[in-house]
Amino acid sequence: MTMLSPAATYHAELREQLGSVGRALSVQRGLLWLARGLAAGTVAVLGLVVWAWIRDAVGALPLLVLVGLPVALSLTFAAGSMFIRHNTRDLARRVDQAARLHERSTTALELGARGDEFPLAIAQMRDAVEHLKRVDLLEAFPLRPPRNELMAAFFIVVIAVLIGISPNPWLLRARASNPAITIAREQAQRVQRLADSIQPSTAELDALRQLVSKGARTVDARSNEPDAALNALQDLEEQVRQMSAGDDQLASALAAIASALASDPATQQLANAINTGDMREISQAAKALAAAASNMSSQDQQRVARVMRDAAGKAGRISQSVASSLSDAADAMSAGGGANASASADGTQQGQSGGQSRSSAGSQSAQSAQDALNQLSNDAAAAGERQRAASQLESSRNALERALGRTQSRSGSNGRSSSSSSSGQRSQSSSTGQSADQGQGGTQGQPGDQTGNGTDGAGGGTPGSDQGSGGDTGQGGGYSTGGQTQNRAGTTGSGLDAITRPEQVPSSGGFAPDQSSVNPYLGDAGTGGAQTAPESVQPSYSNKPTQGNDTGAIPLGLRDLVKDYFSSLDQK
Repeated sequence: MTMLSPAATYHAELREQLGSVGRALSVQRGLLWLARGLAAGTVAVLGLVVWAWIRDAVGALPLLVLVGLPVALSLTFAAGSMFIRHNTRDLARRVDQAARLHERSTTALELGARGDEFPLAIAQMRDAVEHLKRVDLLEAFPLRPPRNELMAAFFIVVIAVLIGISPNPWLLRARASNPAITIAREQAQRVQRLADSIQPSTAELDALRQLVSKGARTVDARSNEPDAALNALQDLEEQVRQMSAGDDQLASALAAIASALASDPATQQLANAINTGDMREISQAAKALAAAASNMSSQDQQRVARVMRDAAGKAGRISQSVASSLSDAADAMSAGGGANASASADGTQQGQSGGQSRSSAGSQSAQSAQDALNQLSNDAAAAGERQRAASQLESSRNALERALGRTQSRSGSNGRSSSSSSSGQRSQSSSTGQSADQGQGGTQGQPGDQTGNGTDGAGGGTPGSDQGSGGDTGQGGGYSTGGQTQNRAGTTGSGLDAITRPEQVPSSGGFAPDQSSVNPYLGDAGTGGAQTAPESVQPSYSNKPTQGNDTGAIPLGLRDLVKDYFSSLDQK
């Protein structure tokens, strides 16, 4: 065992006291770096706010990130500063300066490092140790908050808040020049409100809510580029459509079981809800039926079980999930009704123990029936929310497409397809009419004229001279201008001529179009020689054929022809 010399002993005590000084200085330094880290974090937050302000996405920045970033950086800086070791000579110099020891610690440290053993050196080291023990470290090294760093962090936060709440003038001008940006932001907000309105009561609804909310944030982030926002909206709509792949099958299965459920008063409410087609009402009705299942008597449960089993058979050809839910509910209610009946019988004949066990089995069956009906209710509720989401997304997409001018091209394409379809219908109607005339008339009427008395607009022609008993009504489609009535005889032309307005046809000449049609809006002309245009006498004259185009008086094959003709007259 070795004994330390007095010089070594005092030197060790001196280093121990300086170690306490070092810990106090470490705390003070940690506080300084904590403030510096906070200032650095606020600078980072300012950079994020400026970036989001340029992109007009300040509202999309999460508050947790804005607050957590400065705090995380400040704690990291403070913890890192605690691992930095102090120099012993620097500690002695600082404590002498702070406690006004007149370099006692520095001199004692140098004497102890050299190992001087003479009495004056030992006395010097003992005096330094005694003075260090009496030093109050909190008084010598007070924990003062670093004002410069904190003031810098405060002003940076104020600047970030002002930038965040102030509008971006460049984006305002961009929105003014391109209203589609504003429309994109509005639709993103609507989609976000849709996501907030979805109650995540089941896993399907929770997944739908997360999907719609994520898509709304994506559309809002890309709102400054309306084309990119439209693409994001279309992608979201496609994803919701994929989630709704089985909803049509569910709706068809529910429609198939409506008649079976309507046959019983207990399930009449569910049948009425199915007839409305509203999935949310169907969900509420199924949930109400599940709640009422436990309060039914054994006879009612048996009767409802038969109805549900019948409905399950009808739904099995369309949807196995609906059929399974109804079948499970029917089996559970059938078993529950039998158990309740047996329990009542046992209670009167064999005792209470058997009745209680069977009553317990009946309650379990009622719970199983409730679970099956609640599953059907949850499926209907999820389908209803998906339908609502798809409808809102479609409406938002259409609004954004209209803002981008995409509907014009679509209208043009639809118009072309409608025109081609109308042309096909006209040609099909023409060929059908000609074949009917040839097949039923036997012989085609030869061209000829027939005089009328000026009041008969139909002109009662004979089969030998006009269309007569051909495939039409046996009457000529003639009209009168006050004199001789000109009959429209059927010829063997291959096409249809345009219908000519009466005032454009000379009163003295003959006129024989290929095919005629009776216009119910053109009345019989009176006798007289007036040649005034009908529009000058009755302004609504030219609008009547257009107004009557949607009625059943005009054949489907000729409606487009009549409409196109009067539209061309308006353009002239």
